[in-house]
Amino acid sequence: MSKKDKFTVVLVGVCGTGKSVTGQKVAKKLGLPFYDADAKFSEQSAADKENAQSDQWLPAITNLISKEYTKDGCVVSCSILKKEQRLLLARNLDLNIDWVFMSGTYDDVNQRLDKGLSKNQTGASLESDFQSLEIPKRALTVDIRNTEEETVDTILKYLARKYG
Repeated sequence: MSKKDKFTVVLVGVCGTGKSVTGQKVAKKLGLPFYDADAKFSEQSAADKENAQSDQWLPAITNLISKEYTKDGCVVSCSILKKEQRLLLARNLDLNIDWVFMSGTYDDVNQRLDKGLSKNQTGASLESDFQSLEIPKRALTVDIRNTEEETVDTILKYLARKYG
């Protein structure tokens, strides 16, 4: 991978899977800015995120990624649970997005909650996230049971293979 490569890495999955921590570490290794879109655009209600037709947070994420891509790219974490939302984001950006799906079972994520590894998730919101989740088929899937280091290494190796 050379510095001329522009990366747009978007980590997706339910809240509590470690998207933000992993994203920060990947961004640091790539020398790119990191954005936690869930935190940045948290003023949008969960109900808005449920309905892909009325998403107002999606254009904000689109603008953010587009602006950063004109520089060197960026790494973004975002719950983006619906296939339609991911397709819309990709269509609006019209650039190569490297999707990373942080995969874990309900029990895996719930254990992380019990250990205090997620500050923004409750049992009820976790249930809602899993009900809304449409697992991406065209994404690098990483298991949240791996260590943070293993997860970051997996993502970096994937990018290295893809971009040489």
